[in-house]
Amino acid sequence: MSNRFLILMYHMISEPLSKDEDKYACPPSLFDKHMASLRSSGFIPVSLEAIEQHLKHQSPLPEKAVAVTLDDGFEDNFTNALPILVKHRIPATVFLATGSIDGYNQWMTRRNFPSRKMLNWQQVTAMDQEGIAFGAHTVTHCKLPELDKETVSYEISASKQQIEDRLGKPCRHFAYPYGLFTTDSRNAVENAGFSLACSTRSGFNTRHKDPFLLHRIEVYGNDACWKLKQKMTFGINNADLFFPLKYYCSRLAQRFTRK
Repeated sequence: MSNRFLILMYHMISEPLSKDEDKYACPPSLFDKHMASLRSSGFIPVSLEAIEQHLKHQSPLPEKAVAVTLDDGFEDNFTNALPILVKHRIPATVFLATGSIDGYNQWMTRRNFPSRKMLNWQQVTAMDQEGIAFGAHTVTHCKLPELDKETVSYEISASKQQIEDRLGKPCRHFAYPYGLFTTDSRNAVENAGFSLACSTRSGFNTRHKDPFLLHRIEVYGNDACWKLKQKMTFGINNADLFFPLKYYCSRLAQRFTRK
């Protein structure tokens, strides 16, 4: 039984429309290369459902298991990401900010990012029929630590209920907007009936980790394939050409320090 797995985090699968979007917008041609490289690098794509079963029931995961997630619910997840995911037979989960369905990315345009169309419910349904899973990402893509308990509870539970009502199936997975959470919001996610939740903290996961604070590797829109592989090898968010050298030198220094 594997005792370690990774979760990747993407956002838009489009050409960036501004310099600010470089981090969040992965061109479709590069996303295609990323998905192809998962298997060629020896990683085995799995669903969050499989990870849930591993955490709850110790169901085995393959060695070097990795799950693909996409945050927010941009329309390009349907137009650009879906064909690539189907082509490579890769399961994925899209975390929806449900209040923006059939709308725009207001939480980003307020910070002078370009306006982007979000998924509509017809597209969500079509993706669901293709095997793409959907999780909740609050209603308004809010910063949960800034809200009172009642509003936190609403944002979490309402987004779950809206997805369940539309798709007619349980919504059991959640992602914290901006990766921000408190003990109270973490507990509110559990109390709402979710089975697991994803943060934006980097690192590997094991079945001993809190299932409501799972780590993810953030994949930037301009990450070359070597950067993605390095991030997955070391469980880090920021790749660097010299990171492996620094990492192994540090490990060697620690070994001599202990003697």
